[in-house]
Amino acid sequence: MTEIRYGEYYEMADLAGKSVAQAREQYKQEFGIPDKAQAKLNGKGIRQRQEPKIALSHNDSLTFAQKSRKGLFFIGAILLALVITGGVFAWGATTTTVTLTITEKPDFVAVTAGGSPPTWNAFGSTKGSVGTGTLFDVNPDDDWTGDVSIILTIANAQDLVEAYRILVLKIEVQDSLGNPIAGPDYLSLGKGDVDFDVTYDSDEPWTVEVTGGYYITHKAGAWSADPVIMCQVLQREAP
Repeated sequence: MTEIRYGEYYEMADLAGKSVAQAREQYKQEFGIPDKAQAKLNGKGIRQRQEPKIALSHNDSLTFAQKSRKGLFFIGAILLALVITGGVFAWGATTTTVTLTITEKPDFVAVTAGGSPPTWNAFGSTKGSVGTGTLFDVNPDDDWTGDVSIILTIANAQDLVEAYRILVLKIEVQDSLGNPIAGPDYLSLGKGDVDFDVTYDSDEPWTVEVTGGYYITHKAGAWSADPVIMCQVLQREAP
């Protein structure tokens, strides 16, 4: 769960996967969050133009606060004092600049659909296993050495409940040799998202695998039995 707070208002909510901007909009009326309130994620300030780009995870702490106006009052007091006293100040300084040469890189990981996702025949009024297969390939950049969180979400649960009484997918993250490095956890209609903390070991690719599971379908009808799975990979610790 994600902690969200503004002033005396506080709530623990399931906001994993949502952006900071979406969380602000969701609680804007309920908490009375002003448009100019500054967001802080886990104690670190966020510029408002960055809010749509930053996704929330479980155990994050998101706070909003009004910016302090003490500095403005202090400057105003100085200007007023100058007007009253008629004081004139002269000052001078020398300046120089330095250009920082930064190596621009692509995204820290590339996420692509796996080449062999599981598939099954979903007959009406039956139960069965879902098989195994690769959902996603996650390739960290060669220069990335930080830890990540991999979050999976069922994106079309509202459609799947018309086809399935029960749908459970057993998920784990594996290294390039097929060894499990995170999980397993279970993605289901009752638990629509799971997240895995992956610790950096090498820049070799990881895969997100379905290693088992089962389903029970409703009576056949005009329903779609194709699950749509969304994958997000977030920075968990700076390299």
